[in-house]
Amino acid sequence: MKKILIILLFVNIFALSKELELLQKDKKEYRELESEAIKQRHNSQKYDWIGTLDFNSNIDRNHSFSDEKDKNISNKNRKVASIGFTQSIFESGGIGFKMDYADNRFIYENLSWENQNSQLIYTIYNILLEIKKRDIEIEQIKVRLINKNIEEIIKRIQYDAGKTDIIELNNAIMSKNLVQKELISLENIKKDRIQELAKYTDLDYEEIDILDFKPSLKKDFLDKNYAILEANAKVDALNSEYLVKKSQYLPKLSLSAKASYSNQDEKFKSMIKDTNQDDASSSGSLILSMPLYDYTKSSKLEESKIEVLKQKALVNDLKNETAYEYEQIFTKIDTYIKQNETTNNNIKLYDELIVANKISSEVGMTSKYDLEILENTRIINIFDLKINEINILQEYANLYFKIKE
Repeated sequence: MKKILIILLFVNIFALSKELELLQKDKKEYRELESEAIKQRHNSQKYDWIGTLDFNSNIDRNHSFSDEKDKNISNKNRKVASIGFTQSIFESGGIGFKMDYADNRFIYENLSWENQNSQLIYTIYNILLEIKKRDIEIEQIKVRLINKNIEEIIKRIQYDAGKTDIIELNNAIMSKNLVQKELISLENIKKDRIQELAKYTDLDYEEIDILDFKPSLKKDFLDKNYAILEANAKVDALNSEYLVKKSQYLPKLSLSAKASYSNQDEKFKSMIKDTNQDDASSSGSLILSMPLYDYTKSSKLEESKIEVLKQKALVNDLKNETAYEYEQIFTKIDTYIKQNETTNNNIKLYDELIVANKISSEVGMTSKYDLEILENTRIINIFDLKINEINILQEYANLYFKIKE
């Protein structure tokens, strides 16, 4: 089952790597290097229990402080070369636990890597949607500004005719100024969002297509949620780590083998070629070991076990939070849908008013300004619909990028 999970992870990594094409060059390189580091760390940890083949060589010289005769005998160079290895062959389950820990850690780190990638891509699309929304808001406010200009014209005509006072004219002018300032603010917000997008991708916002973010079922949102999957994988990794630590206090059997060669002075070179010399030797041994007493054993194991329990509690808490998060997202979506229903009713009303006003305008009962204000207000409402469509799309994107496909 674990092998299948790891294979699926590699498949998903390949899919995510294609999505990483959106990322800015340096960010993309960093994410790819991080993926490679995770793979290499997995290989290192999984086979760390395999022993190494060691070679040692040294030259030593003995010096005697006795008489000259003994001095000549003792003052000689001694040369030694050896090769050997020590390999653990049984650790009371520890070897299997170490390999399990490496696999579980690999799954956890890959899920974390995927989740981070997904959130980076989400950031790009969310900023992109914000830019699209600002475009609509800018067009909408331009239409609002036209209406404010018309209102100012009407107030000037009324003021010149003595039908209104300077206060109402001033209010119309101030109201138009506020909308103009709002337009300036929106244009600068759009610039800011474009600059923010440039931090994450080298592509222009017009070069990126908006994905079709479809709604997700609550069950899928909980079962495939990156944060929950990552937290669960960490439980497995911590539990494997606990079992590794526990096995360190149990019996361990190791195999040791060594071959060595030594001689004094000029005999060394010829001796190496002939392993039958008296100063060539080899040895092999089985070593049984087990810690008899460690004052901190209980505390170390208890701490490791508590970390597992803490992570399990965190998973349960995260599941509860995620369930409420799903409901909150759909509450927002429901708000936007109901707002659009109201806006659609307003548009129908404006359609009726426009038809009636056209008739009255043709016979001189109403001014052309009244009709223009109605038509512009209808357009403003249509923009409201488009803005809310993007708001809904942003909420669906929030769901989409939290789920592992």
